[in-house]
Amino acid sequence: MRPAAVQTFGRLLTSGHLLAKAIRFGAIGVLSGLVYALVTAALVSGWQAPPIPASIAGYFAAIPVNFLGHRQFSFRSRGRWSSDALRFVLAHGLNIAVTAACMYGATAWLGQAYYWGMVGAVILVPVANFAFMNLWVFRHQHGRGEG
Repeated sequence: MRPAAVQTFGRLLTSGHLLAKAIRFGAIGVLSGLVYALVTAALVSGWQAPPIPASIAGYFAAIPVNFLGHRQFSFRSRGRWSSDALRFVLAHGLNIAVTAACMYGATAWLGQAYYWGMVGAVILVPVANFAFMNLWVFRHQHGRGEG
């Protein structure tokens, strides 16, 4: 018999339950957010790039981690790769605009340091994105409908 913790962890990794998906989504989101923040900070602090383009570059650097992680792990999509990728790109068009707006709001409008724009993007984008990815982007999922 396996310990309860191992069984619970196994269910978390494979369950179609909304809470399990949200936890997996959060794990991939943290990883994507780290990629975004590291690239953005390196460009601004290391190469003196302007914060807004650096933020956009950081966002683009995190897209592969985001797509593959959410497709394979968070939502366990069984849809066609090309269809999932197209919907993902469309969804992220809006996310790019939100990311740039966060950076603009922090630096140009509020006169704050660029990292406040990063904080805004790292918080705002994932919240809306979870619902959109769950309901539309990766709508063909293993375990869909599990309670």
